Amino acid sequence: MSESPNITSRLFRNASWLFAGKTFASVCFSVQTILLARVLGVADYGLMTLVIAYVSIVGNLFDWKMWETATKYIGTFWTSGEKDKAASMIKLSYLLDISSGIVGFCVVVLTSELAVTYILKSPGIQNLVWIYSLSLLILMVNNTSDAVLRVFERFKVLAFIASFTNIFSLALIAVVLQMDLGIEWVLLSMVASFFGGFVIRIWFVGATLSRNGLGKWWLARLGLIKGQWKEIGWFTVNTSFAGSLKLANDNNLGPLVLGFFSGKEAVAFYKIARSVTRLMTRIIQPVYEVIYPELVKMSADNALRDFKKLIRESTKHMSYVLVPIAAVLIIFPEVVVSLVFGRDYLPAAAALRIVAVAVFITQITFWIVPGLLAFGKPGLRTYSTLTSTIVYVLLLLILVPEHSFIGASWAYLGFAVAGALVSFVSLAASYTERKKRSGMEIAE
Repeated sequence: MSESPNITSRLFRNASWLFAGKTFASVCFSVQTILLARVLGVADYGLMTLVIAYVSIVGNLFDWKMWETATKYIGTFWTSGEKDKAASMIKLSYLLDISSGIVGFCVVVLTSELAVTYILKSPGIQNLVWIYSLSLLILMVNNTSDAVLRVFERFKVLAFIASFTNIFSLALIAVVLQMDLGIEWVLLSMVASFFGGFVIRIWFVGATLSRNGLGKWWLARLGLIKGQWKEIGWFTVNTSFAGSLKLANDNNLGPLVLGFFSGKEAVAFYKIARSVTRLMTRIIQPVYEVIYPELVKMSADNALRDFKKLIRESTKHMSYVLVPIAAVLIIFPEVVVSLVFGRDYLPAAAALRIVAVAVFITQITFWIVPGLLAFGKPGLRTYSTLTSTIVYVLLLLILVPEHSFIGASWAYLGFAVAGALVSFVSLAASYTERKKRSGMEIAE
C-alpha cells in the first residue's frame, strides 16, 4: 500500500516549521532592506549591493555547497545502519566547507584592489570588501551543519536559527543606521549576525550528533568511505558547479553587469525589484529542503507513483500561494514599490513586473532540481543550469548596455524560461528511463 498520504503529511508538517521560521526571517530581511534603501539612498545602497555581489560571486566559485551532497550521503549511510560511514561523511563535508571558505576569503582579499578599481569602479572601498569577505569563513561551514540538522529532522531548530539570525541582523543594522555609522558598520553588523547563527548551529549540531551516537565524528576515518569517493566526488562537483551558477544568476551576475555598464543607481533599482520577489523564494525554499530527502527515498525504492504524486500535490499546494503573490506584483508594481521603498525607487516598478514573472516560473518548477538529484542525475542538472546561464549572460551583454536595469530584468526572464524548459525535459527523460528500467506500469 502506498504511503504517499503519510509522506505528504509529514513533508508539509516539516516544511511548515521551516516556512514559519523563514517567513519571520523574510519579514525581518524585508524590513532591513527597506531601512537600508531608505536611509542609505540610491547611490550608497547600490554601492553596498555591488560589494556584497562581488564577495558572494567570488565565494561561490570556491564553495563546494555541500548541503545537497551531505544530505544525500549522510542520510543514505545513516538509514542503512552504517553509522561509522555517516560520521566519516560528516567529517569530509566539514573539511571541504572549511577549506573552501578559507580559499574564497583569500582570493577576495588578494583581488580586492583590482575589483574596486575595474569591476566596482569605486576606488577606495577596499575596506568594505575586506569586511564582508569575513562572511565567507562563516557561511560556507553552515552548509554541512544545515545538512546534518535536515537529515535528523531538526526542522524546528532550523526555523529558530533562521529567525534568530535575521532578527539579530535587523536589530544591529537598525542601531547602526540610527547612529549614522555608514556602510562599513552595516557590513560589520551583517557579519556579526552570521557569526551568531554559526555559533548556534554548531551547538545544536553537536547536541544532535551526540544524541545519535556520533558525538566524536571528527575522529572518524575518511578511509571508510574510500569506495564511494568517486561517486561522492562526481555528485559534489556537479552540485557545486550548478549551485554556483544558480546563486550567481539569482543574486550577483545582474548587479555586477549593471554596475559595469550602468552605474550604482541602476544596480539599486534592479536590486529593489529582486528584493520584492524574494517573498516567493522564501516560501518555496522550505518545501525544497524537505522534499529532496523524501524524493531520494522514493527513488531508491522505485516508488515512482508516490514520486509523481508528491510532486503533483506539492506543486498544487504551492500554486495557491504563489499565483496571488505574483498577480499582485505584476498588476500593481508601482503601488508596491512606492509604498514600501518610497517614490525615489519608483523606476524599479517596471523591472519588478518583469522579474515577478521570471521568479514565478523558477519557483513553481522548484521540484525539478531535487527530482534530478534524487534520480542520481547531477550531470543533467549541471547541463540545464549551464545552458540557462549562457542564455542569461548573452542577454545581459546584449540588453544591459542599451536598456540598463530593464534589460537586466528581461535577461533574467529569459534565463528563467530557458532553465525551466531544459530542466523539465531532462527530468521527464530521467523519469521515463527509470520507469522502463523498473518495469513498472505507471498509471497516468
